[in-house]
Amino acid sequence: MPDDSVSAIVSLREFRTINPDIPVRDVCLDSAHDNYATYGLCQKWDIRPFIDLNSNRGRPDSIPDSISIDEDGTPLCMAGFRMVNWGYCKQKHSRKWRCPLACGKVGSCPCKEKCPPSPYGRCVYTKPDWDIRLYTPVPRGTVEYKEIYNNRTSCERVNNRVLNDYHLHDMGIHTRKRYSFFTMIICVCIHLDARLKKRTKLKS
Repeated sequence: MPDDSVSAIVSLREFRTINPDIPVRDVCLDSAHDNYATYGLCQKWDIRPFIDLNSNRGRPDSIPDSISIDEDGTPLCMAGFRMVNWGYCKQKHSRKWRCPLACGKVGSCPCKEKCPPSPYGRCVYTKPDWDIRLYTPVPRGTVEYKEIYNNRTSCERVNNRVLNDYHLHDMGIHTRKRYSFFTMIICVCIHLDARLKKRTKLKS
């Protein structure tokens, strides 16, 4: 079997080819797909990637040394607090981040006197082209990112049913057509299981 980071992209390409009228807006993947080739392809196809970060990767050299960032690319203020995403600024082609104290995300700050006196608080801008892996269209850590990425758990449950409950890998299948056929039959069975479970609940 091919590596997950390859098979997922091949599957996505096939889906787009077979279903040209169905637009793909988002794709949710695990850390096996945390590579620049995947992000670059998503960018080319105008797809928003939601991918777990691989903890073994370090800080990209393209990010200015004047900005401190968390492991997911979120800027940190002088006190080490994560700054607050304030949307995309079209004029600067950058994402704006505001002081967490000014936004009410922290109760107090030891560096308050060192920051600008404006009640709006200090702002930092990050550019997507600094690093397409860290600065995705929907920033990591935001509510929108978490809500969309959480949908991936439903796929994991289906995969578990296919591979473990219906033992697809134990069938000794070696051809792509047979894999596709038995996967389709298993998916039909999973849907029937769900309908039976729902009907049983309604009767009880």
